[in-house]
Amino acid sequence: MPGRYSTYWVKMLNDIEVLTAPDDHYWMAKDYRIPVEPGANVKPGAKGLATEPINKMVPRSWVTSLDEGQKIAFEPWIPIGGIAMGGDCGVARVDVSSDGGRSWRPATLGPDHGRYSFRRWDARVALAKPGKIALMVRCTNSAGITQPLVQSRNPNGFMRANVETTMIEATEA
Repeated sequence: MPGRYSTYWVKMLNDIEVLTAPDDHYWMAKDYRIPVEPGANVKPGAKGLATEPINKMVPRSWVTSLDEGQKIAFEPWIPIGGIAMGGDCGVARVDVSSDGGRSWRPATLGPDHGRYSFRRWDARVALAKPGKIALMVRCTNSAGITQPLVQSRNPNGFMRANVETTMIEATEA
């Protein structure tokens, strides 16, 4: 099912069974569950939490034009690009940062190929000086949900969606 985690994807199909109630078999009743909290985020070690089956995917985005640890020649502005997905809805915007998330600049979005598709983005970011640079990217989907700076925590580690950071090194030419 588009916009849902792979727990809902058809992997092999032998027959179809229509249920009149939620699936009560092990995986959906016991394991593929998230806390019923905003962002499924709870304190480590929390017990006795109300849960629900994992459901809607959350927005994510990545830098794809530069590799982790890549060395580049220092320039005051550099182009970067990548992809984003809105999760269970479309990509509304992508923002980038090269100063640890203190400031964000909007990226230019590529064509929208539909609600569940990946979307290309491109931007230019400022580099203050040569050295190690943390390039950060975050997606906001059409429902207004933005990737958080900090990873949400839940017992099964589901819904990883925090802002992605790609470390590069800008060197003097």
